[in-house]
Amino acid sequence: MEREKCQNVFQQIRRREYGIKQGPRSKFEILKTLLLNENYVYKDVWRVYSSKHIKTEGGRIFLENYKECYGGYGKGNKPVHLYSLRTPQDQKIETALEAAIQPETLSLPHHGERPSFLCIVGKSWLMRYDLLTGSLLEEVYLSPKSYCSFKDLSWNEPGKSIVVKSTHNVAGGIRPAESGQSNIVGVSALFEVFPLKFIGMFEITRSVFGKDTVDAMASSGFLTTMHRSGMVKLHSLEYIIQKYKQFEADLYTLTPDLGYVCGKQPYGLPLNIVIKEEPPVLFQIRCYQNSLEVGGCPWHFIYTPPNKRGSFQVKSLSSEQLVKNGTLDSKAIGLEEDRALFCADESGRILHIDSTSVSMYQLDKADSSHSELKKCFTINLGQEGQEPPPGTITTTTSGRHVRRISLGSMLQMDAELPNLYIHNVDYENELNLLWTSVDYSVSEDKVQSYLRFHDIISGKTLKEIELKQPFEESMHEENNLYVDLDTVVQTVRSFNSEFACVVYRLQSTEGEQSQEEDSVAHTKSPVERPSTQRSRRSRRSRQNLDGEIDDERTLSNTQNINERTSGNRRRSSRQDSDEEWSVESSSSETTRPRRQARRGVSERSLSNRRQRGRRRKRER
Repeated sequence: MEREKCQNVFQQIRRREYGIKQGPRSKFEILKTLLLNENYVYKDVWRVYSSKHIKTEGGRIFLENYKECYGGYGKGNKPVHLYSLRTPQDQKIETALEAAIQPETLSLPHHGERPSFLCIVGKSWLMRYDLLTGSLLEEVYLSPKSYCSFKDLSWNEPGKSIVVKSTHNVAGGIRPAESGQSNIVGVSALFEVFPLKFIGMFEITRSVFGKDTVDAMASSGFLTTMHRSGMVKLHSLEYIIQKYKQFEADLYTLTPDLGYVCGKQPYGLPLNIVIKEEPPVLFQIRCYQNSLEVGGCPWHFIYTPPNKRGSFQVKSLSSEQLVKNGTLDSKAIGLEEDRALFCADESGRILHIDSTSVSMYQLDKADSSHSELKKCFTINLGQEGQEPPPGTITTTTSGRHVRRISLGSMLQMDAELPNLYIHNVDYENELNLLWTSVDYSVSEDKVQSYLRFHDIISGKTLKEIELKQPFEESMHEENNLYVDLDTVVQTVRSFNSEFACVVYRLQSTEGEQSQEEDSVAHTKSPVERPSTQRSRRSRRSRQNLDGEIDDERTLSNTQNINERTSGNRRRSSRQDSDEEWSVESSSSETTRPRRQARRGVSERSLSNRRQRGRRRKRER
């Protein structure tokens, strides 16, 4: 019974109004109940096309390379234009990141930082805009363009620090002595976000990390280097900062060691972290295409062994021992490679995504020193009875029939490939739901897309939503979905590099039904309502007539007893005939004059009675 109350929206709102203690997620449970209700659906309320990239950050839609921002709720639940971002000399915004946090979560003292929109402008500027108004708050000059081009902006520790990464230009170099060598792999700069504070900048060089180093990235407190041989190495960022940091440098202040202002033109940020030797390697593994995932509790990692494409192994991070049933193999051939990753619900479970299904696995302890991988559920996303899209048959001028093979048929000539494509599998943390986005090829030029919400524990499909594809040939192209409570944003890229964005909002279908009923009532024939009123009026007239007829019959009987004249008999007979005819009639138009005639008859009979009474008095 308590569970039913928790699932009832009215009961949940009433409990909240009465001050009954509820969890912090009670409002999300109310929205989740509405979302899964069959009377609420996601409807296409807004779409836009553009020749430039369309990005979604934090529920806001950015057009024209992040310069035009749309969001909020306007008329008809459509997004409205919020603001336009202005950049120096109208330079291009390369990439952006939303940094928003509740002020009460910050430790005191703090500067009460507003939600920010961080972006890299012109490959050499880091700018911070107000996320709500679009006004420029800060701008940091990273380095001259001849040194390197900054194009990547990501979280190091979510909500705490970010990393700005460059792609090095081989023609130039940060050190003039090395300008003719391809020694530098990249440059990374670390910042704290609330407030924006410069931590340090350092280089990744092949002379220190190895000649076969091809890339490096900073994430989750680790510096990960990737090598041409397939080796992946993890180093501690904290150790690098403490060991190799030479001096402190604050933004917008003069650095005594260098003699210029930090973060201002023309010098930008200083290289205050100089790595002279390879830091201690915390963990290293050789894998296929540098595919490595670290997570779980206790720590485990997922990787693809060399020369074993499509296969994944789960091992313990401390002992590097393969867990029991820890090999995940692909069961079907698809256009894309399988994926294996840790679920974003922080439960330590593992998602395995193949060409037709999504499987969830749980790490359990088999004994004190070993773990076992157990399957929780499998979501089969294939549709039964699907066949490859047929090719079209055309007739040439000579009369020959030529079959034009479609893309789907051509791909399925040598192998039976699945007729679907899984674009997105993600976790909505506020609703506690797992969702999938899948495209199905129905015919040669028709694609159907579906968004499904699944239970995070059992994998049961709770709701299915059909999405409207803005392009017909968008099945195997870039198709991203963003789910945020009552809003779904779909961004699609076509073959000819045209971009489209479709926004769906959660709406009730009951309001539409009432509107449809009202419209049907207004469009009814005007003859129907008057006829109904006339029938009601005729029923009332019959009841009145029946009463009047009874009264008239009584008067006529007394008249026949007191008067024996032939004239009275004629009036009574005429009256009876009128009564019988009026009872059979049911028309309201003919009833009114007859009622008036009968009233006249009854008045005359009363006057006759009065005259007879006067005559009797005189005779006496």
